Amino acid sequence: MQARPLLLLTLMLLWPWPAASDPPGGGATPLRVQLMWHHQAEFAGLYVAEVRRHFARAGLDVELIEGALGTDSLAALRAGKADIAVAWLDAAMDSQSAAAPVSNIAQIFDGSSLLLLCRVSAGIYTPADLAGASIGVWNLGDEQAVRSMLRGLDIPLDSVDLVPQRADGIDLVDATLPCVTALTYNEYWRILAQGVEARDLLIIRPDELGVEHVENGLYVLTERLDDPAFHAALVRFLRALREGWREAQSAPTLAVAAIRHFAPDADPEHQRLMLESVSELIPPPERFGLLDLERYDRVSRMRLLDGETEPQPPVWTHSVWNTLRQADGHDGLLTPATAHYADWLVKQPAFRAFVLLGVLTFALSGLLEAVNRGYDFWGRLILAALSGLGGGTLRDFLIGAERLPLFYVVEPVFPLSILALVVITSVIVARFRNIHETRSFKRVKTWSDVIGFSVLAVVGAQVAIAADMPWFWVPVCAALTCAGGGMLRDIVINREPRTFQGEIYEEAAMVGALVLVAGLVVAKHFEHTALPVYLSGAAAIGAVLLIRVLVQSLGLRYPTAFLGPAQGTTHRPS
Repeated sequence: MQARPLLLLTLMLLWPWPAASDPPGGGATPLRVQLMWHHQAEFAGLYVAEVRRHFARAGLDVELIEGALGTDSLAALRAGKADIAVAWLDAAMDSQSAAAPVSNIAQIFDGSSLLLLCRVSAGIYTPADLAGASIGVWNLGDEQAVRSMLRGLDIPLDSVDLVPQRADGIDLVDATLPCVTALTYNEYWRILAQGVEARDLLIIRPDELGVEHVENGLYVLTERLDDPAFHAALVRFLRALREGWREAQSAPTLAVAAIRHFAPDADPEHQRLMLESVSELIPPPERFGLLDLERYDRVSRMRLLDGETEPQPPVWTHSVWNTLRQADGHDGLLTPATAHYADWLVKQPAFRAFVLLGVLTFALSGLLEAVNRGYDFWGRLILAALSGLGGGTLRDFLIGAERLPLFYVVEPVFPLSILALVVITSVIVARFRNIHETRSFKRVKTWSDVIGFSVLAVVGAQVAIAADMPWFWVPVCAALTCAGGGMLRDIVINREPRTFQGEIYEEAAMVGALVLVAGLVVAKHFEHTALPVYLSGAAAIGAVLLIRVLVQSLGLRYPTAFLGPAQGTTHRPS
């Protein structure tokens, strides 16, 4: 009697219920999907989306083409036997050709399941023992990961033989090979089930050696993305697949039933075990399908280290994912590609040097204020630190936990540089007491301040963008980065901030931030090049610099009438 509810649920899942939005007259768009392997839990989301008619409701007639050992899904794609191929990134990069380029339109697995399994009883006690061994691979992209692992272990590639292996880890079970590649959700469990004891296995994971391995993604012929109808079909396919995986994760019993609909002879317990492992690789719905470009870049750099002579052309596009996010009502200020390039820019050593210059310029203004007021060394250090780091501190507190711990805690070069500035300046002032009052010194300080201000304004804007803040907070963070330190300094010395009394200061930072935002919005349309992002940053710095130069050279201020009864004069509290 207890089996009846489960049977009823299974029948409800598999019964071909009519879909309210199925296209009339069989007008569904056909899509053929080439799998890498036999029908199994690795592709559970596809089966659930098909059986539950998510594809049909999306106006798609999807055919899932089973793979097997030796199946090259990308070759089938190029031969016109499939419209979509499930493949690994390394395989796509290895087979990329100018004649028929392919593009990753969605990344399904958000992690790696690849393992290198070796039998201790075969004499592989440590990773160093791989030298001279034979390793079984599938040549689906796993061989590239193995080469990178060997490089990380300082093992010469010519000392190891990579040979094709049989299915289900049999070569390791019968001791034909001492090592084979395996997947956490499949071969690993099969090898244990066939009698190999866990204590007899040496498990080597690529990520522990700094090797990035990007697995199941969806690939199409790049030229077909120019067809609006095909592109729209891919968006609908990705949305339906996302729902299929969501249901597969939340209802594993029904997912196993869907798997067995395509593979009646599959062991349900093994499929359930596989599904548990695979589910850990599926990203949450808001990130489903997104190829992480940081992971992609790590794979590209790793391949160059492994002997590639030049960088690979792009093997991806976010256009399908971006369109899906827009349809979901989550069209952000920047695309993931633009945000990636912007984040990469601010991490470059040259850019960090400009940031340090800006911090030290602001710190110098606070330090000279302390010197003029006759402060001791500690007072000078406090005012210098407040002026140089205060704005960034206020900005980061505004953004929140994402910017904690504070940047100068993580990078001690900032406080140490301010300390060195205070020491050196104090020595110089002690030796040449009036040097900070000379015209040459003031001119250098003024223009250093202009340059430092321009850089820090854009840095503040970039930090806000990287934190995914709403666009209208970007100019606020830019202004706060530049003026916040000075305001804190003025509070400490009991002086009203001069920028509140008619001086055009924060406004320049806000204009530069808006120029940056506008440039990055334009850069969204160029996903395979970072040049528009760099030009946007340069334009923003140039805009701030221009305004500051004009203000400094022409003595521009707010109109006296705008400042009210005080006529712009400085008011000091009693």
